[in-house]
Amino acid sequence: MEVKVLDSIMHGVLKPWKLDTTNTRRYTELVKAAKAASPNTNAELLSQLTALLVDYPTLQKIVADETIGNTALQPLLYKTDLPKYKDAVTHFYYFVITGETLRVFNAVLQQAANWTELVDIRYQVGKTLTNVRVLAKQVTTELNEQGFTTVPDAESSVVHFGLYYLKHSLIELYFSIQEQFKASLSQTTTIEDFYLLDLEEPITNIVYPVLVGEPTNNSQEQNSNNTIQDKLSFGFTCDKERLKAVIVQLCQKIELLNEDQTSSDTLFKIFTCRDLEAITDKVYLGCETTQFRYIIDKLTPHFTNLKLKTIEKTDAFFSKNGTKITAQNLSAGKVDNPKEKGTIDNILKQMQ
Repeated sequence: MEVKVLDSIMHGVLKPWKLDTTNTRRYTELVKAAKAASPNTNAELLSQLTALLVDYPTLQKIVADETIGNTALQPLLYKTDLPKYKDAVTHFYYFVITGETLRVFNAVLQQAANWTELVDIRYQVGKTLTNVRVLAKQVTTELNEQGFTTVPDAESSVVHFGLYYLKHSLIELYFSIQEQFKASLSQTTTIEDFYLLDLEEPITNIVYPVLVGEPTNNSQEQNSNNTIQDKLSFGFTCDKERLKAVIVQLCQKIELLNEDQTSSDTLFKIFTCRDLEAITDKVYLGCETTQFRYIIDKLTPHFTNLKLKTIEKTDAFFSKNGTKITAQNLSAGKVDNPKEKGTIDNILKQMQ
């Protein structure tokens, strides 16, 4: 799928540096019309986008042609903390960008129902991901060329806000689509590699999107011999050597593990395993459960599925007292300032 409406912000009729943004009354009217609809279905989202794009009939036709049926909307799987709009014009761009990324994601999900072969899934998803990635790179280049290297604030221009919001919304879209179809793809990328290799930006510029949802049932669960089963894993996405070093240091400094029963290599293997159901090893903690929960929370951005319920599902983790760790006792063990917090934070900085 192409992303023509989003592309128009960079190359077409919605370029923020080409529009007459002095006519704030018109943008106020467009925003009011859009706010009249609170979309929960594809049809309602189409109605909202149609109201926003009333001055751009070509873009209206694109979203209408690509919106099929009236199914419930599925939210993006990744979310980023982005700056809030400051006026009617930036509010307009906020609505267009968020609405269109949501529409594209759901359009891909709908189309996937017709992909019955693995080769079709990989081709179609790969093509969409390429379109999103290329546009994100172009937007990043434009931001840098215009000197917009910071997060937009109340004093920033419409151009700065629009391009920044577009860039990070495209990243949300990219990783949401990849997450949805990751079981079918032969290769996936990490957020670090996306920045370094695709956007050609330093790792210090990374704004991490957070995984907030789970893939819906779609063509990954087809009948016939092409059924693709998701295997249980924590979905580690970063540098394995850094993770290994962090685990070793946590064992040395805070007694993360009871090393008479569990080695650091065992925990590393479990954290990076692609099929946890095939693992028979057990992890016995040497630290307090509150410390372990704090470490898990800090490591979560480097995994796609390091969740409390996933830890419970493994049946592999046991507390310092030998009690099986569950999502419930991990949830109860959440504290902001666990024992040796400073030491833990210093060690985990190596994952950045």
